[in-house]
Amino acid sequence: MLGLAGLAIVATTMFLWFRLIQNVAVPRNRVAYFVGFLGGGLLGLAAVFQGGILSMISGGLAAAAGFTFSALRLQSAQNPNQPAVAVGDPMLLASAPDENGADFELSTLRGKPYLLKFFRGHW
Repeated sequence: MLGLAGLAIVATTMFLWFRLIQNVAVPRNRVAYFVGFLGGGLLGLAAVFQGGILSMISGGLAAAAGFTFSALRLQSAQNPNQPAVAVGDPMLLASAPDENGADFELSTLRGKPYLLKFFRGHW
């Protein structure tokens, strides 16, 4: 039963986490997800030592998935930082090449209405 409980906790946490990622809505406080992965992994590890083929299989899967996601989160370099520019704040000075390769300065648009689009990749 411990292995199935650990596997259920890890699977539920994984489902919720990937749903948040898909919607680009990951919360700043991720402690509950880390606890879910780690707790499910620990239950799975306890089930492996308890014995029984079903306990060992489900516990091994729970421990592998829970500890893998926990380890990936601990070594992740993604920190929830405040953005350099918030919505409604003035744009920072920036320059970039335009479609012809010439330098374009954002400051040349000062005082004129413009639409600036940023595209975020999902990788």
